[in-house]
Amino acid sequence: MEFYYGKSNEVRQDPVKIGKSRESYIRWLVTRDHGAPYAMRKFTIKEKGLIQMHYHDYVETLYILKGKARVCVDKEKLDLGEGDFIFINSRVKHAIVNTGEEDLEFICVIDYPKNMDITPLEEEC
Repeated sequence: MEFYYGKSNEVRQDPVKIGKSRESYIRWLVTRDHGAPYAMRKFTIKEKGLIQMHYHDYVETLYILKGKARVCVDKEKLDLGEGDFIFINSRVKHAIVNTGEEDLEFICVIDYPKNMDITPLEEEC
């Protein structure tokens, strides 16, 4: 495929299924099925929603489009907002919480290691 074009609001939105994550949704915008060596995903976390602490083998970069987030990475707690970004390396535990009063929206780009499994952790952010 030479190129792929789409509208994010027309891509199927699925709930995030990581442990006790709640009010969190994902859209897979660009994937290896489109010929890319990476995936670009759009997440929406509703007010008071979160993605539970977890880790995985892939690296990821998040770019905040809208809203306020607390991102817990290992032992650090970072407050991010519109225009902020963060890189999280492979096998580093992390969680994302919507700390605002509106939807949190962010783009997340990941690579494709052999193991795409996600391991949820029983830790708070």
